Amino acid sequence: MSAPAERTPRLHYDDPLRLEGEAEVRAIASLRGAPSVILDRTIFYPESGGQMGDHGAIGEARVVDVQLDDAGRVHHLVEGPAPEVGARVGVRVDGARRRAHMALHTGQHALSRALLDHLGAVTRSSRLGASACTIDVDVDGLDLAALAPVEDAVNALIDEDRPVVQRFVDDDAELARLSLRKPPPETDRVRVVEIEGYDVTPCGGTHVTHTAQIELLFLQSVERYKGGSRITFECGPRARRALRLSHDRLVEAASGLRCAPAEVDAVVAGLRAKLDAAREESGALRARLADAWLRAMPAEGPVVASIEGADPAALKALAARLAVGDRWVVLGAPEGDATHVLVARGPDAALDCGGLLKRLAAATGGRGGGRPDHAQGRLPGLVDLEALVGAHA
Repeated sequence: MSAPAERTPRLHYDDPLRLEGEAEVRAIASLRGAPSVILDRTIFYPESGGQMGDHGAIGEARVVDVQLDDAGRVHHLVEGPAPEVGARVGVRVDGARRRAHMALHTGQHALSRALLDHLGAVTRSSRLGASACTIDVDVDGLDLAALAPVEDAVNALIDEDRPVVQRFVDDDAELARLSLRKPPPETDRVRVVEIEGYDVTPCGGTHVTHTAQIELLFLQSVERYKGGSRITFECGPRARRALRLSHDRLVEAASGLRCAPAEVDAVVAGLRAKLDAAREESGALRARLADAWLRAMPAEGPVVASIEGADPAALKALAARLAVGDRWVVLGAPEGDATHVLVARGPDAALDCGGLLKRLAAATGGRGGGRPDHAQGRLPGLVDLEALVGAHA
């Protein structure tokens, strides 16, 4: 009977700033079909608790992911030549990635506390992703204006440069005395992360040692999510990059609008007003045009017609006035090298509009479909609509 696999000692618990060292290779293994290296101890953080795993190097091999198996062994997934079992090798963590994750994770703790204190919003889950970091809370209807005091509170905490202590608590009595923001996991040793005088939370992730290392919290967006709200945020280097990107886009927009960045809101508001007025005018003109087309249509029976100068919106407006009672209509609007087609029927008509359009599309190599009472599509070329409908209706 083989001996049970041993847990990998994880040195990042005691020193999250340690980025280099040596270790002995205990085994060459695999996880989910990818080759991995098992070390006698590790400074690499394995993905867990919403935080991604570290990257770096073991000897000449590149570490592209770090995962934890059910036995507690840390698998360092590698690319390149793997070291031999028993060899002592140099190990190196990607410092920029580690520090970014430390800032994001401690920033998430501070944000969750501020949301609870200011808005009574309890964090349901969090995810520190490669492209976005999110917190899901149990309060619906939040917007960035409501979150502004929360963002200010966290950034004030960052400026205060408070110590962040990461430690294991073995004593149940001591654990009970701590004002934990969320219940601890059921384990013999609970690791807690404490932002001095602000927040105490059970957590196994890597964290900064002082709040100033978070650098900055930036709330990007908020949306409704599963009866609550999902908040997207960034901290540290990623927050700086996000703000730089937003600034660059604002400058580019201002250049296109021929105004100063500070004037973009006013210019856009003016353009929106003009657009609303143009839409109103367009709707009125479309209605007048529909009246003119309507007078050219037969008063009774099915209508099959191609209308020069119409667009899909105009066809829809015209069909709404023609398809009444037991009448049905097939209207086309030639545009370039294709024809937009709309099929509609009145409530007493028996035509299957979707079925007819599918047959028209199949006969011409076009596309489209819809319901029995209404269908839209696009046929290639300038089709003889009357002949086509006559052959397939």
